[in-house]
Amino acid sequence: MIVFVNSFALKAPAAEFERIFAESSDFLRVQPGFLSHRLVRSAKDPGHYLNIALWESEASLRAATGLPEFGDHARRLREVASTDPQFFQPVLERHRGDDQP
Repeated sequence: MIVFVNSFALKAPAAEFERIFAESSDFLRVQPGFLSHRLVRSAKDPGHYLNIALWESEASLRAATGLPEFGDHARRLREVASTDPQFFQPVLERHRGDDQP
C-alpha cells in the first residue's frame, strides 16, 4: 500500500474547489488500485486542504492519473489550487480499541 498526500492552497472559493475535487474523486475512486481517500481542510487556514489517499501501489495511482480522461480533472484542479503531491509509506497505525499496546 502507498499513501499519497496532496496539499492544496486555494486560488478560488472553497465551494468551487470542493465541487471540482469531488468530480475528480468520483473518477479516481473507480480506478483499479484505489482504496480510499479523505479530503481535510485546515482549521487554522481554511484555504489549505490535504487529500490523503490510499492506493494499492504507486504504479496503480500513476496509471489512473496517466489516463487521458484524468487530464481535464488535473487541469481544473490546478486552476483553483496550487498543489504539492507526495508519496509516503505507512510506518505506524493505531486505532482506538486495538488490543495491542
